[in-house]
Amino acid sequence: MKPAIGELMIVEDATAFAEAGAKLFADAAASVTGRFTAGLAGGSTPRTLYQRLGAPPYLTQLCWATMDFVLGDERFVAPDDSDSNVHMIREALFDKLESNTTRLHAVPFEGLTVVQAAIAYERTLHTLYGSKVLVPERPFFDICFLGMGDDGHTASLLPGQSKLLDERRRWVMPVTEGRPEARVTLTYPVLESSKLVVFVVLGGGKRAMLDRILSGVETEAPAARLRPRGRLLWLADAAAAGRWAQ
Repeated sequence: MKPAIGELMIVEDATAFAEAGAKLFADAAASVTGRFTAGLAGGSTPRTLYQRLGAPPYLTQLCWATMDFVLGDERFVAPDDSDSNVHMIREALFDKLESNTTRLHAVPFEGLTVVQAAIAYERTLHTLYGSKVLVPERPFFDICFLGMGDDGHTASLLPGQSKLLDERRRWVMPVTEGRPEARVTLTYPVLESSKLVVFVVLGGGKRAMLDRILSGVETEAPAARLRPRGRLLWLADAAAAGRWAQ
């Protein structure tokens, strides 16, 4: 079977999932001369992938000093809060790196409202890219990891929220509805400005939605609507892939 959108990579289990994701990252980094920009997913799914990157051989072989990292979304909580994506990412990966070798661009929090934080983070992305206008021939991301919820959301682009899903000018938006806590999320324009988008999907709880998207039945879920400039790859373990793994 061929997916309705993108490519599908199926691995046996969580260990193989982490290894495959780390290798995709390393291969993408090896293809770039100069600075390398990666988008990082939050939540529990990519944690083992980041931990794998924080161990040999990737820890010692990759040129971390030439890398910039951007969060796909963030809960609007203090960066040391256990619910913070940047807290998880630092614990899983960046605490393993030598200090000052790389740039992890966290969503600002202290003294700001969620609206102000989204504006400030967008300015950070403009500075990183060197322009306020995205151009097709120069993707923002070399690789962008994205998660997918069992409701089909990705980053904090939530089902049924047209203000978020239809935004084509802003790169970053505040999310004040649909979840218990406010959030900051990247929008489609910058997420789609990627050489490679990797959806990381792990566990049987995601099976039904993944199957609907891969088969083309589901086209309106936020994850199903993403169309990057470059490759789109679904990295799933056998439990999430279900009948696609047969």
